[in-house]
Formats: sequence, structure tokens, C-alpha cells
Amino acid sequence: MDIRQLVTFTTIARLNSFTQTASELGYAQSSITAQIQLLEKELGIRLFERIGKKVFLTSEGSEFLAYAKQMLNLWENAKGVASVADTITGPLSIGVVESVCTFRLPYLLKKYNECCPEVGIVLKTGNSKVLQSMLRENQIDVAVLLESEIPPPEFEMKYSRKESVSLLVAPDHPLASKESVCSEDLSKYPLLLTRRGCFFRSIFDRIIEETNVPSKITLDTSNIQAIKQLAMLGFGITLLPKFAVVDELESKQLIELHWSGTEFDIMTHVICHKDKWISPALKAFITIVQENA
Repeated sequence: MDIRQLVTFTTIARLNSFTQTASELGYAQSSITAQIQLLEKELGIRLFERIGKKVFLTSEGSEFLAYAKQMLNLWENAKGVASVADTITGPLSIGVVESVCTFRLPYLLKKYNECCPEVGIVLKTGNSKVLQSMLRENQIDVAVLLESEIPPPEFEMKYSRKESVSLLVAPDHPLASKESVCSEDLSKYPLLLTRRGCFFRSIFDRIIEETNVPSKITLDTSNIQAIKQLAMLGFGITLLPKFAVVDELESKQLIELHWSGTEFDIMTHVICHKDKWISPALKAFITIVQENA
């Protein structure tokens, strides 16, 4: 049974004529007859009977007509939902690390809202491990991570870009004038760190572990704005992505140190679970990121 057969059946029932139905629907009369014969065979009932030159519904045909009309109405409603190309609706749940949420995501969401104003956006923050767990549990549709590694194969990469990360101090900090700094230099001054589990904190922890140099942790917080403010006031050294300190670097409120160690490799990844259905709302968000990030 298909939609074409139902349309043909209901049209014959309305016109009481195979010939007029063929003319209205643009089929050969033999095609109309074949469709009805196939439908009757599948249902196991007789839908029409001919008396003279007239066509009448059988009692079974009359009963089936009510169901056929309901099925066609449902089909029209389904087409209506699927065909509203100009009105993308949500909700859309986005998981994002805090630094991206604070400094880069607002611009992307503004662009997204311009093209998809009917989508309701839900933001959830967390570190990479937490966000990947949310994707597995289908608690979010997409995750925006800061990572040094490629996510596991259960996730599909939608976007990726390399990010610049810098060691930062106030202009009057003792290390600001040095040509280069090493892990021993960092051990002499207070550190302003993000919480454990954050990617930037893991970089500091790796430096400390590799060099076995003690460190002075003055601040441990997930609030990047607080870290920036304290760094500008000379409280210590911090490590942040450049996209989070563009204005502070341009105004010379923060100075980038010349790190002599291994380069800080970090990437922004936008990922979905490989089994996730890419809804119109999610597809539009991915497109916005790819074109504007």
C-alpha cells in the first residue's frame, strides 16, 4: 500500500468513475485499474463494484474509505512538518567548555539566532570528559571542546581548528621583560590556575610533573574572568587561550611570556555522537560554526 493508491482510491470514491479519476490524476485508465487491483489484493477485500456503467463502493470499501482519508490527512500533516524549510525549530542543546562559552560562543549564537530565531538553545558547560559523557547519554546534541587529542571514534568531528595559548602576566611582572621563561621561572611566582579537569590546568600539571619543580598555586578557580583580572593586577602567572584575552593584549594590560618549553598544542573541536541524528537545527549550528568560527 502506498500514498498514490490511497489518493486514487479516495478520488474514485468521490467521482464514482475510473475514467474521470484517470483524467483528474493524469494516469491512463489501465493504471488506475491496476492500482485498485493491487490495493484490493493487499487488503483482501473488494473495494468497488460495477453495476452497469456506474461504480459503487462496497460496504468494506466504505469502511476503508474513512481510514484512507485519515491516512492521507496524516501524510499531509507530516509533509507540512518536514517541508517548512524556512522555519527551523528546536530545541538545540549545546555542551561547551567555559572559556569558549564566555568568549567565542556569544558571537556564534548571535549569528545562529539571526538565521534560526525559532530555535530554543540550551547551554551546558563542563570539561571535555563531562561533555563527552553527556553526548553518550544524549543529554546534549553537540559539544564544543578544547583538547590536545582527537576525540574517540564514537564521536564525529564536525569542525576543528588550532588555538594559540599563552602564558600571561601583568606588564610590571618580573618575568615580563625576560627573553624567555622556563618551568624553573614559573616555580618562583604564584600561579593563577583553572580547576582540575580543565585543559589549561592539565598543561600546568604536566609541566610540573615533567620537571619535578614545585609550584606556588595562589588561585584555583573555574572563573576565567577572575583569573584575568587578578593577572592584570599582578597576582601571578596564568595560561589562557588568546581568544580569551584579545582586548587585554591589545591594550597591554597583559603581556605574553616567551615560553622556552614545548609548544602548547590545543584544538577547538566541535563533535557529535556518530549515531546522532543531525536535525535541521543542529545542521544549521554546525554550518554557522564552520563559516564563522
